[in-house]
Amino acid sequence: MAQEEQKLATSRYAIGVDFGGTFVKLALLRFSEKGVKIEKFSSFPTKDYQRDALSDQLVIRIIKFKAESTYKGNRVRGVGIGMPGRIDFNQGMVFDLTNVPGWKNVHLKEVLQNKVKIPVFVDNDANLMALAESKFGAARGYKHCVCVTMGTGIGGGLIINGKLYRGMNFAAGEIGHMTLNENGPMCVCGGRGCAERYIGNRFILEEAMRQLRRGARSILREQLRNKFYNLTLEMLTQAARKKDEFSLMIWQEVGNHMGVVLADVVNFLNPEIIVIGGGVANAGALIMDPIRRVVRERAFQVSCRNLKIVPSKFREKAGIIGAGALVLTEVEKK
Repeated sequence: MAQEEQKLATSRYAIGVDFGGTFVKLALLRFSEKGVKIEKFSSFPTKDYQRDALSDQLVIRIIKFKAESTYKGNRVRGVGIGMPGRIDFNQGMVFDLTNVPGWKNVHLKEVLQNKVKIPVFVDNDANLMALAESKFGAARGYKHCVCVTMGTGIGGGLIINGKLYRGMNFAAGEIGHMTLNENGPMCVCGGRGCAERYIGNRFILEEAMRQLRRGARSILREQLRNKFYNLTLEMLTQAARKKDEFSLMIWQEVGNHMGVVLADVVNFLNPEIIVIGGGVANAGALIMDPIRRVVRERAFQVSCRNLKIVPSKFREKAGIIGAGALVLTEVEKK
């Protein structure tokens, strides 16, 4: 019993928030010498709330987690929040969220900190994935790392010389808005032919539905019975694993596009390891194999020497864990 009490005494607690384009997820996290554990979890759909109501929901749930932890004698060090857009890390201000309307120039840190009464830190969600994977996950022990989130949007986080690199204006790592086709379709960011416009999950589904409506042969036709709007990424993955040629082709194209983007990243940054996570990455080898192949075909041979391209250890939990890790990193600086 005494040993257990000593372990709890050395544990550190933080609240992590992963603000996604589809869901907002929160967790009370316990960090110890053994790693990280999710003690409490909560989530709600992003689009069910306007901006102010969503902030209120965050406050309610953060205060609840804080109270439950305090009741058990554990002090929460702070709140970390990962957001899918451009963030001024120093001020905790959200410049804009590409896939979520209504979030321009919002001083989120100030708004929340005044209400929850503990330190609040706000950063780009892909940065926090990189922090989670480099400190506790698949990139632990590597000094030069690129992390990619493949979901509603495509984000990138950079670890250079063992430290998170945000860039001069906190805008580094926007891999999803690297150009695949300068004359391509308009992206929600205002650019043309961005990678996200080809490999973000909504666009993968749009392209698959478009081809099915035009008569593409697939076992998905029987499953969907012409209700193509019910198509999901999981259905595409399962069909591909059953050797459905159409679904295999869709994932092959996604992997090829991501491989082209990452080959440029490899030539530019020469990382030791690339970690890929997010909902789209749940397709596993269906997407990882073409990514690895294309990177090795297109990037300089010297840049690929000893390069590892691996899936995220934490997968959908990476953003939350990274948000908690951000709290400890910042609080323990002081």
